[in-house]
Amino acid sequence: MPVIQSPPGPETVIDGRRYLYFGGTGYLGLQAHPEVIRAACRATEQYGIGSATSRSGFGDTPPVVEVERRAAEFFGTEDAFYFPSGYFGADVLVTALEDRFDAVFVDELAHYSVLEAARVSGQPVFAFMHRSADVLRGALKAKLKPGGRPLVLTDGVFAALGDIAPVAEYVKVLAEYPGATLVIDDAHAAGVLGDNGRGTYEHAGLWSAAVNAGPIGYCDSSFAEVPQGQASQPGHLSACATLSKALGGYGGIVAGTQAFVRWLKQSSPYFTGTSPPPVPIAAASAKALEIALAQPQLRQRLWQNVGAVKRGLRAMGLEVDDTPVPIVSLAIGDAANMQRLHREMADRGVFVPYMSTYSGLGAAGALRLAVFATHTKAMIEQLLDELRRRA
Repeated sequence: MPVIQSPPGPETVIDGRRYLYFGGTGYLGLQAHPEVIRAACRATEQYGIGSATSRSGFGDTPPVVEVERRAAEFFGTEDAFYFPSGYFGADVLVTALEDRFDAVFVDELAHYSVLEAARVSGQPVFAFMHRSADVLRGALKAKLKPGGRPLVLTDGVFAALGDIAPVAEYVKVLAEYPGATLVIDDAHAAGVLGDNGRGTYEHAGLWSAAVNAGPIGYCDSSFAEVPQGQASQPGHLSACATLSKALGGYGGIVAGTQAFVRWLKQSSPYFTGTSPPPVPIAAASAKALEIALAQPQLRQRLWQNVGAVKRGLRAMGLEVDDTPVPIVSLAIGDAANMQRLHREMADRGVFVPYMSTYSGLGAAGALRLAVFATHTKAMIEQLLDELRRRA
């Protein structure tokens, strides 16, 4: 397996060779930011590696608390819950909501972590066709018992394919079911989609509802009732995110009201039963969030680069969407052909990963191209030129 030997960025060292790098998930280019690295070093010297106890057992450190403050500021919420890995995000929410739903409906191409959260929910699980609100509507009518409360699980942006869940359409479907819940894993959307980078709900114009401004609210330990006559949205919209991709650090985040976050922590073993993320990771994550908030031009530059790459690919005759998502999944011929393209481009110093298996990919796999805010115009032109010569 290839070994990465430098911070991921537009130029990255893999197995001893420096490449133009169009892989991974460092969309805003913050993983190698010098301020982020310095923050991790300073925190290590001051606080050591970790607290060696759970957050409920005197395990909080200033960097961990700072991540939650910065995350709430970035997402425009009152508070946030920071936990060891974004992979656990859907599980954190589903576990907390376990007595609020009677059946789970999950996109068939959802990420492994989302499918795992569905499986351990303790309720019947039904998969529905990828990104199909109509099929979801039919599944709810066919599978949900009278008066049942559905939980719908989906990625916001799908990791390998780069397409966006139609959350506004899902909201319309779920409006027919009082007490319904929609949970989105926004790992690849946070920092990328929406005017403020708050993810898929913001991209769909629904962010205020996602952070508990809709018709159902939270008390310290229970939901408030849905006001009579308010059935225009599902009972609850929620999202989790990760800091390890666009937002340049590491760990999972759920942002919301103070009451919701307090209730979530009280119900989560990731607060009461495990150590928080290591101190240097937390310090780096807090600094990266600070930079992402202070420099929205990073996201603007990312969108410009994504547009340039996708226009160039369409000019080659490839089918590529026009969204600002920095993931481009290319299926060019069979697996052998894509492996050839990967090798030949790597020989020319341009690294575009070939993925043979991953959530959502077909049997042939795909070339998964990732665009960063830190790619230059010349780098993008070199990528397109090398691909044009070989595709």
